[in-house]
Amino acid sequence: MLSKSTPPEGTAVLADNQTDGRGQIGSRWLSDPGMNLLCSILLYPCGLFAEDQFILAQITSLAILDALAPVCPALTIKWPNDIYINDRKLAGILIQNQWQGSSLRSTVIGIGLNVNQTSFDLPCISPHSLYLYTGQEYDVREVFQSICIALELRYAQWKQGDLVQLRAAYLKNLYTIEQPFIFEDCKTDRIFTGMIRGVNNNGTLRVEDLSTGLIMTFQHKEIRYLCKPSS
Repeated sequence: MLSKSTPPEGTAVLADNQTDGRGQIGSRWLSDPGMNLLCSILLYPCGLFAEDQFILAQITSLAILDALAPVCPALTIKWPNDIYINDRKLAGILIQNQWQGSSLRSTVIGIGLNVNQTSFDLPCISPHSLYLYTGQEYDVREVFQSICIALELRYAQWKQGDLVQLRAAYLKNLYTIEQPFIFEDCKTDRIFTGMIRGVNNNGTLRVEDLSTGLIMTFQHKEIRYLCKPSS
């Protein structure tokens, strides 16, 4: 669509079904037809540079939490931008950027959110849905509208320069932050008990190795969450 025209900012596409859904870095997003929210939203975040693009993940993650808070107060953000209910995945976000030199020309934000689906053929990921959590069925379009409104507000917050509050809200809602957790360093295959200490402005995750006290930084797919330590 962008290759043939310039749609207005905020243009959104909502799909009832997809045959080749994509997640982060080659992973797949599977969905039963008509059961879940599958959408893409176009933004033109003028003035955003490459080193600051992680703010888009923060804006989108927080918007989903804002929209769903009335029915799912237990939501958290699993770094970098998956949405979790307790220890199970509810939603994923895929952000695709087009650049003009060193500044961002356009952004397409893809959101996959499990709404009414009740069974998943993904045992390793342990996905969840709004229906499974609350026992209620939802109108997918109403959920979509709520997320669009929340995203518009968070996007306006960024445009007004309120980066400190946005980043603070993201960290406050980060899954397992400041809690011991067992991780795998995918660069070395080493398994260690660590604690998330924050996220750098460029989006890298800061994890303290509790056996050495050293703070390590990770890009996406360089670290794997395994489990909580046994008490």
